[in-house]
Amino acid sequence: MPQDAVVYSLNLIIGAILAGLMSQHWRLSAGGDSLRFWIAAAWTLTLADLLFVLRAGTSSGVMRMLPTLTVTAGHAILLLAAQRTTGRLASVRLAAAIVGVHAALLAAFVAFPAVTSWRTVTNGVVWGSLSLAAAAVLWRDAERARRAMSIPMVVLAAQGAFHVVRTLLATRVVVRADGAGGALVQLLGDLEVSLFMVALFVSVLVAYLRQSTIERAAALDDVRQLSAMLPICAWCNNVRDDDGYWTRIEQYLAAHRVSVTHSICESCAAHHFQVAGTQPSGPAARD
Repeated sequence: MPQDAVVYSLNLIIGAILAGLMSQHWRLSAGGDSLRFWIAAAWTLTLADLLFVLRAGTSSGVMRMLPTLTVTAGHAILLLAAQRTTGRLASVRLAAAIVGVHAALLAAFVAFPAVTSWRTVTNGVVWGSLSLAAAAVLWRDAERARRAMSIPMVVLAAQGAFHVVRTLLATRVVVRADGAGGALVQLLGDLEVSLFMVALFVSVLVAYLRQSTIERAAALDDVRQLSAMLPICAWCNNVRDDDGYWTRIEQYLAAHRVSVTHSICESCAAHHFQVAGTQPSGPAARD
């Protein structure tokens, strides 16, 4: 088996393990929409490694394009995942347009072999731009979410910076026609795949586990507060919060994730509406 096929086979195993772990966590924890995008990106990049393995030893133009294009699709889904994680609307059309443009460029490299040496440069520009864009989306988010996704953000930024350096090296190789330098660029790319997938998707999984732990701790703290003695005013029924402020009991309960609905008891119905034993019609009687 060629050396590059061995590397891609190892990447395939690593990717399948990581994607499987993330899928299992999503299934057991009923994860949300944003985690589903991260999982889709993990499986897409794993599929790319499988296609790279199948491509080894073939000269088919389609098989040379398809694995690279799948990597682009995986990075585009990473950008969508970052947008959904931060509560933004996923730019699906933009992601599809980027994949389409890259597909056109790859087809041009196949059709015109004289310019195929610029293929690595083009790939680096596309992948690096998508990684840096995803990191920027996470950085611009609110402080709470930015803190939870800080490690994935750093990994994406580091990968974007890596692609910038690799693109510069690849450009130098093309300009100087340096065959030895081309082998180094290819080796750096093969190593980056494994390191990037492990660092990114492990950090994403840890971030979601940490977020779940924080949410459970907050919910438990709310239960403890609500089960303890509440200082309620004997005249207006307002509640004194932890900061010493008096608020309406509905606002206090809503702040502690307790839904409040208004109704009316029989005594108040008889007193205010003079209808003994019955509730008035209209909005005041609705639960």
